[in-house]
Amino acid sequence: MDRRKLLSWFGLGWLVSLLPSSLLGCTDSNPTTSAPPTSASPAKSAPESVAATPSKNFKEIGAVAQLDKDGVLVSSDKQIAVIRDPKNKDSLLAVNPTCTHKGCTVLWKADKKAYVCPCHDAEFAPDGAVLEKPAKKPLPTYTAKIDKGQVVVST
Repeated sequence: MDRRKLLSWFGLGWLVSLLPSSLLGCTDSNPTTSAPPTSASPAKSAPESVAATPSKNFKEIGAVAQLDKDGVLVSSDKQIAVIRDPKNKDSLLAVNPTCTHKGCTVLWKADKKAYVCPCHDAEFAPDGAVLEKPAKKPLPTYTAKIDKGQVVVST
């Protein structure tokens, strides 16, 4: 093999090795980070945290006493609703209460153990899963926990 042919093979190999990174560079490098967790992995909570996670990743929603009194805590911007898990009172479940059908704010109905949309009666389970249509997509969920008497949610 002569020198010119050897160099052309090296050049071709170099170009082929760049192909994966070139294709990767053409994709969206900043995907949306607000993709909700699936309803198969509902947000869970520990009974009480002991400085396990830095608080900068969590948003304070309200006091545990208020949650126990009202049965539900809703963030001031109405983007997060937190309840105690009906199946395990030591766990918390947090969802985005915006209906995935038409965008109305769903309400927690403790007697039904479900979120109900006042606009068209869609129902969602405590973990956000669709129970009653017309909604087809589950409510986005978040991780919630109790930290020093406050309910905090991972945002």
